[in-house]
Parts: sequence; structure tokens; C-alpha cells
Amino acid sequence: MLKRTNINTYRTMLQNARTPEEAVMMEQLRAISQNIPALYMMLTVAAVALGATFVGNAPDFLTLGVPAIFVTLSIVRLSFWKFGNSRLEHPDEARVKLKQVEALTAGLFLLLGVWVWTLLPYATSQERLYLSFFTAFTGASSTICAISRPRLVGVCLFMTLGVFCFLFFDWSERFYFYATMQLGITYLVFFLASRTYKLRLAQSVVLLNRLNAENRRSSELANTNESMALTDMLTGLPNRRQFFMDVEAVYNPKTDQRLPVIGLIDLDGFKPINDVFGHTAGDAVLVETARRLKRVLGTNASVSRLGGDEFAYILPRTTSQKDAKRIAQQIVNAMNEPVRLPNNDTSRVSASVGYSSRSFPVGSAHDLMEQADFALFRAKEHKVGQAVEFSASHAESQMREAVVHQALKKANLDEELRLVFQPIVNSTEGDVTRCEALARWDSPGLGSVPPVEFVAVAEKMGMTQKLTRVVVRKALDHLRNWPELPSMSVNLSAQDIISRETSDALVAMILAEPESVRHRLVLEVTESSLLNDMEEARYNLMKFRFMGLKIALDDFGTGYSSLRYLQELEFDIVKIDRSFGAAINTTARGLGLVATIQHLCRSLSIECIIEGIETREQLEIARSAGCRLVQGYLYSPPLEARDLHAYLVGEKRFPTYREMLEGSQRDVA
Repeated sequence: MLKRTNINTYRTMLQNARTPEEAVMMEQLRAISQNIPALYMMLTVAAVALGATFVGNAPDFLTLGVPAIFVTLSIVRLSFWKFGNSRLEHPDEARVKLKQVEALTAGLFLLLGVWVWTLLPYATSQERLYLSFFTAFTGASSTICAISRPRLVGVCLFMTLGVFCFLFFDWSERFYFYATMQLGITYLVFFLASRTYKLRLAQSVVLLNRLNAENRRSSELANTNESMALTDMLTGLPNRRQFFMDVEAVYNPKTDQRLPVIGLIDLDGFKPINDVFGHTAGDAVLVETARRLKRVLGTNASVSRLGGDEFAYILPRTTSQKDAKRIAQQIVNAMNEPVRLPNNDTSRVSASVGYSSRSFPVGSAHDLMEQADFALFRAKEHKVGQAVEFSASHAESQMREAVVHQALKKANLDEELRLVFQPIVNSTEGDVTRCEALARWDSPGLGSVPPVEFVAVAEKMGMTQKLTRVVVRKALDHLRNWPELPSMSVNLSAQDIISRETSDALVAMILAEPESVRHRLVLEVTESSLLNDMEEARYNLMKFRFMGLKIALDDFGTGYSSLRYLQELEFDIVKIDRSFGAAINTTARGLGLVATIQHLCRSLSIECIIEGIETREQLEIARSAGCRLVQGYLYSPPLEARDLHAYLVGEKRFPTYREMLEGSQRDVA
């Protein structure tokens, strides 16, 4: 197993090399350079030993001078390799270096041969034998240090064998004849082993090159996957995951004294563009939104796309609250500019912005997110297309929401939740044709909690499914006990109609009732609740239609695609929003709109109910527009069960239209 240092050296070598051949060449040079100290140590010991053998028999310059010169040159050479060859060279430099090594080695072997030749005249028979051993062994063993370079090994062995033959081969001496033959075969084996070593080295380099390439590809793929996991592919902005990582990193309550500012942005009017012009146009709006946000926020702030038409930004701690307000308003202004769509049409969207405040203590960056989210909710609740900073009233409302949320989580809704019923009256005869069941919560700890409060908290916290199941179960109980009531409607939230779990639970609950009960149940949905997932809403609503239930479209006229919903979802009932009923007697246009809706419903065989009728004048105008079925405080506010039952059994009744005109009392005993 290669050491880590060798692996790193190989990687560096392959980065410098342009071809596998160059990588092999550079590895050969590296291997030789690592063996240089051992080579010169071996040659130095051999030279000193040979010189010492002939001391007293040969001149001093041969026995002492030559070894001294060799030792000095070895030290100089070792110093050069130690300090001048500490890193890999460029392939071209390595090629020159190898040629220098080959030339120097050949010269060294030639000089050693000359030295042996000059010592021969002074050698006895035993010393002659030692000289032949020195020539054959020293030359062959030296080539082991260069085994990675077959050409260098071949040159050294060939010169060694040539010198040996020149100095010692004699046909008349069988010892040297057979020794020469053995050396030739041995040197050939050395050379073949060197070629095999180079081949294995080349294979290792190629394999390592492939492994490095795979590692680079894996690293690039990992980086790409990480980038994709943290980047919104459409806009190129950081995505939700990256944003929440940035939020956690932007503020440390233990070390940071000044708070950053976190803002949330929601586009108003984006859904109609998607519905009318298609997703390509919607994508163009999102890309343009990202471009405008980056233009407004600049480089000091970060902006992310959380998903859909939701964006977020983080302002640095150096940003003053005054600048934060200015930037939020600039975002609103920038988004009010027209957007050019791919089909060259222009459209407009607006943006609601909620951003955090530095006026309240926080425990973490998550608290700043909560502030921005609450401020955005208030911005959209009051008026779209405005920027809202988290305020003291928001903090108070947030605290109240937290209290209501905790109480709602612990509540026994079967006992604490009750229903009240607002009648829907046939204004001509004064008969109750249906009633709308409305939830009321009497909390042991909080008392009577207004519906606008606990329903909003339930929607925000994802608890509406739990409420809906209790309301439907209680409504079915009342229908079972009130056979006189023609029908009763209950409201489904946006979360209910896109949740298969909730719809399946309601289906099972309703199927357990006899037809005489379940066919009198009407489910109401609002236009806004259909915006999130039209296909899922259609799928779930069809389950109820197949059971024979009627579906009502509530708050008609306040959404974006009312006519589309009438066409695609085949509603049985349309309830005109109370805003039309309240304004019907103020403008001629209001009357015209109500009359148009009534006529549309009649042509589609859809039952039409108008809400929000509170005065006789409004009733008269509504009837002149063709509306007969009325819901509103003119007839009755929501009633307790016992009070409604009095109307169902005839103990009380509502006045007919004629009696209403004649000034009769609303309740006739």
C-alpha cells in the first residue's frame, strides 16, 4: 500500500505531466533521485575499499587520491540532489535531467573502468580476482538504483560487461570465460527485470491517472450536487435550504450585539399570470423578480428564493432601521413596474414585504424570521403591495397567537367546540332552505375565542384538519337530529381540500351516515383555497361529489379565476361574497355585477346565494337583480342550535318578502 506522501507525489506528478509517457518519465526521475544517496554510499565504500587494498603496492594518487576525489564528488553530488531537487520539475526539465543522469552515469562507469585498468599492473593474482569482482559486482549492483529506467540500466550493464571483457576475458583461462558467460546472462536478466518494472510502473501511473480523473469527476459532481442542493435552478438565487443556513450563520446571540434585518417577500397577483399565460410566463416573472431584487439589494445583502413566489433577504448588521425601511419600500416600488412576458405582453405584479425589527429582544435568528413572517402576514392581511415592519402591536398579537396556539393544541375540541348556525332564507316565502354551520370555541383557559382568531392560528399552524373533522362530525349529528332541515353547509379550508388524508377521513366519516343524512351536507370552499393546488383540490372534491354531496363556491367574485372554477369544478352552489351584498345599494355597477352573476348561475343551473344582506334596501335591490336566496343579519345572525330548531319546527318563522315590505317584525311567532 502506497504511503500518503507517495500518493500526493503521484498526484502532483500527474498534474504537471501532459501525457502518461511524461508522467512515467517524471516518476522514473523521482525514483532515481530517491535512490541517489544509497548509490553514492555504495560506490564510495567500494572505492575506498578498493583503494585501501592496493595501498603500498600502487602509487598513492591511485590508492588515496582517486578515492578522496570520488568521496568529495559524491558529497557535492549528494548535496545537489538534497537541496536542488526537492520538488518535481516540469516534464521538459525532467527530460533534460534524465539525459544528464545518463551521461554522468556513463562517464562515471568509464572512469571506474580506467581506474581498475591502471591498478591491474600492480595486482597479484588474488588482487586481480578482486578487481574482476569489483568491476562485475559494483557495476551490476549500481543498476538496481536505476531499475525504473531500462535504458540507463542497459547502458550501465553493457559498459560494465565491456570493461570486464576488455580487462579480464581470456580464452586460455576458463574461469574468466565462464564468469563472462554468467555475467552476460545475469545482466540480461537485470535488464529484462528493469523493463518489466517500467511496464508495471507505467500501468500504475495510468491507473492512478484514471483514479485521479475519477476523483476529480466525483469531486466536481459533489460540488455540482451541493450547488444544486443550495441553489434555485430557475433564478440562480440561493434556495430555501441555503437561506435558513444563512439565517443561522448571520446572528449569534452570544457574540453579536447588533441584529441583522431579515425580510420576506410575497408576490401578489402571480397566480393569475401562471393561469392565464402559462408557466413559461410565470417563470419569466420570477426571473425578473430575482433580477430586480438583486438590483435593489446590491452586493451587501443576500437574497434567496424560498419557493413559489416567495423570496427572502438578509441585510447586514451595519444597516440602520431607517435604511431597512427604505430598502423594503424600494422593493415594493421595483415590483410595481410592468413585466414583459415572453409573448411580448406586459403584466404587473406587486410585492408585499415584511421585515424584522431591532426594537425587541430575540434569542436566535429564528426569532427574526418569525418577526418577518408575522409582519408579512399582516402586510397581506390589510393591503397588498406594501412593506410592513414588525411592531409592538405585532409583538402583542404574536404573543396572543402563541397563547391561542398552545391552548388549541391542548384543547379537547369535541367538548370545547360548538356550532352555531346562520340561516339561508328564501326571501319570497321566508323559509329556511339551508343553514351554514360555524364553529365557536369556548376555551376553559381563554374563554370564548373569536373565530377570526383561532381559525387564523389553526391555518397558520396547520391544525385546520383537526378542526374540520370535529365540525363535520358535529354537523352530521345535527342533521341526524333535524330531519326538518333541508341541508347544512360546512366550510373546508385550503389545507383541507389539498390533503388526501383529511379528505379520506371525511369520506369515511360521511359514508358511515345514511343517505338521508349525508345527501343533505354541503361543503363550502373559497376561491382563494383553490389557488395552491388546483389538480389536488379537484381530485379531493370529486370524492365528495361521487357520494352525492353538493359543493358550494364561497366568497365568489373576490378571487382571480372564478369563471375557470365554475367551468372546471362544476359547483352546485355559488355564494356571492358579502362585499357585493354590502355595496349593492351604493353603486349601479354593484347592482350590475350581482345581476350578471345571478344570470350566469341561472344559465349554468347553479343555485345562487347572496351574502351580507343587512338592510331592507339591500334586500330589495338584490331581489331586483334576481337573487332570492339570502344570507345576512337582516334575517338572522348565527343562532344557537335550540334557537334554529324553533324555526325548523315552526315555532318561529322569518317574514315573507311581502311582510318585510309591509314592515312586519323579523321573527313572527
